[in-house]
Amino acid sequence: MTDFSSFDRLIDERMPSWTEDLVEYCRIPSETGSTEALHTAARWTSDRLLKLGATTETISIDGVPPLVLGEIGCGPRRLICVQHYDVVPAAPLELWSAPPFQPEVRAGHLFARGSSDNKGMLLMRLHAVEAWREVFGKLPCSVRFLVEGEEESGSNNLKQLLARRPRFLQADAALNEAGYIDPQGRPLVTCGLRGILYVELSVRTLAGDIHSEMAMLLPNAGERLLRALATLKAADGRITIAGFYDDVLEPTREQLEHLRALPFEEGALKRLHGAAAFVGGRTGTDAQASTMFDPTCNISGVWSGWNGPGMKTVIPAVARAKVDMRLIPDQHPDRILLCLRRHLDAHGFEDVEISVLADESPWWTSVAHPLARAAAAACEDVLGREALRIISSMSTAPMFQVCAEHRLPAVGIGCVHPDNRAHAPDENIGLALMTQGTKVFGRFLARFAGMQ
Repeated sequence: MTDFSSFDRLIDERMPSWTEDLVEYCRIPSETGSTEALHTAARWTSDRLLKLGATTETISIDGVPPLVLGEIGCGPRRLICVQHYDVVPAAPLELWSAPPFQPEVRAGHLFARGSSDNKGMLLMRLHAVEAWREVFGKLPCSVRFLVEGEEESGSNNLKQLLARRPRFLQADAALNEAGYIDPQGRPLVTCGLRGILYVELSVRTLAGDIHSEMAMLLPNAGERLLRALATLKAADGRITIAGFYDDVLEPTREQLEHLRALPFEEGALKRLHGAAAFVGGRTGTDAQASTMFDPTCNISGVWSGWNGPGMKTVIPAVARAKVDMRLIPDQHPDRILLCLRRHLDAHGFEDVEISVLADESPWWTSVAHPLARAAAAACEDVLGREALRIISSMSTAPMFQVCAEHRLPAVGIGCVHPDNRAHAPDENIGLALMTQGTKVFGRFLARFAGMQ
């Protein structure tokens, strides 16, 4: 067993300067769609990998944020770390305690957009590699970094970018971008990620908005779209799109037994989100199982007509809605898109148009896989708490694109606290947990290299 005492000491000593790394990184406003800032963040990422001692390459396609690839180490096993440098827009800015791209350290947390999702998580991995090389010398395995600039907008060009370097995906395992600590301080090892189909629905009923005095005769686009949206789900939350569930794999007995052995803080979850009850009145093991094994259909936003201050009496000519569907094995976004189109047509909504904004297939690894056990042990070594191996995260990342060709197992590890407010105002990362996450990754490298 490797003695990590010198490794841990170096991380403790180096963390103040490494925090400045994160401050500098988070000053780059690399929001989705901000072309110049995204290119700046890509250059920063490449430069930091070079400083680490990695060989790097930046792959560019016109109009697409660059893909940064890096590799360091030459052990018998290869690990791909899948990360991203883009961030979701910081708006609404007025809800931030301080400007989102002027990082501030307060009460042991660094507040900035991207601090936890995903710049801080990437730097945990880089800092651990830096500490390992300084303390132990040669890495026990090869570590490949795949850092994209479109994760927050659906990774729509990742396949095209990776096609230029297909050998990069020849590896033994992958880590997805994130890892968390639950409210009780238990580390979570996520063994799967959901897929997604994210669409925009739109309908036009008139040539243009018109005075609402004609509402008795002229069709309202907002009303039309709301009626279409109302057909997608029943009151109990079940999705009513014909064929939607056809390809869903039923959970195995082992999966259900594993899930029931995990804690499910029903009351705490409701309090955290201010919910009086769960959808469909779910409770207990039924509610817990739904978090893993139920796909979703969610209306993310609806807009039409006048939404400004004061009055404007109009019949809206156009209405739009964004809908995201989180998918589980073996659902495929192309198949779900076809089901959605058929559903709308069958309900008389042939005029509702569908535009695909993002699609991704799910990718799950067994909680019993040696990679999951290695990740859990690494977390337990540092945090001293039993790690919970989670069947799947409820979120999405492009792991199918990275892992499917070579059937790579993949997990997520890290030490981000549950109130990190990713995608929300006042996003933050705990610096003490960032220190621990860096120590976890070092131990994971050792366990991955010796994995049986």
